[in-house]
Amino acid sequence: MRRTFTAGLGMLSLLLVLFAAPLGAQDSREEHLRALNSLSLYTPEGAGERHYLGLKNAPEKITLGQIDAEVLIVEIFSMYCPHCQRHAPDAEKLYRALDSREEFRNKIKMIGIGIGNSPYEVGLFREKYALSFPLFDDRSSTVVGSLSGIYTPHYFGLKMKDGSIREIFYSKSGAFPDAEAFLEMIVEESGIQRGGNS
Repeated sequence: MRRTFTAGLGMLSLLLVLFAAPLGAQDSREEHLRALNSLSLYTPEGAGERHYLGLKNAPEKITLGQIDAEVLIVEIFSMYCPHCQRHAPDAEKLYRALDSREEFRNKIKMIGIGIGNSPYEVGLFREKYALSFPLFDDRSSTVVGSLSGIYTPHYFGLKMKDGSIREIFYSKSGAFPDAEAFLEMIVEESGIQRGGNS
């Protein structure tokens, strides 16, 4: 029993080191664009999440390009990452700030992807930090194998069109200090049109 507990602590320590360090080579937006377009993720089970993402009659797995949005904010996190744990309330504030802006509600969407995390681990993270935005798990570790050169948490700002990601206009590791300011930066950097609903 003691040996199993010690082994578990060793694995947890390894994961903490992994997600506190870069995941691979130097950041490359072109490489990340190809990787993000090719990701195949399990569709969230919640009907509310699928409705928010515009996934009607969605199959078991989807690509990010199938999400109905002009701009997609993606947080890459891990439940084992202490930085992600501290940042989780601010991530929720960002989603709430976005949801409160009617002019962008149907244009800009936000998701999280638990890199290397199982559905159970993502569920624990969602419950512990009371997160409202859709979270995808990485049960097949496809995200771990696809994205390199980033720390967690990492944010991508993606321009979407015709069922694919056309551009990464923002890519940066680390937490943001203010949700409202971050949202304004995303709006400005994306060049999305203000006013009205799509």
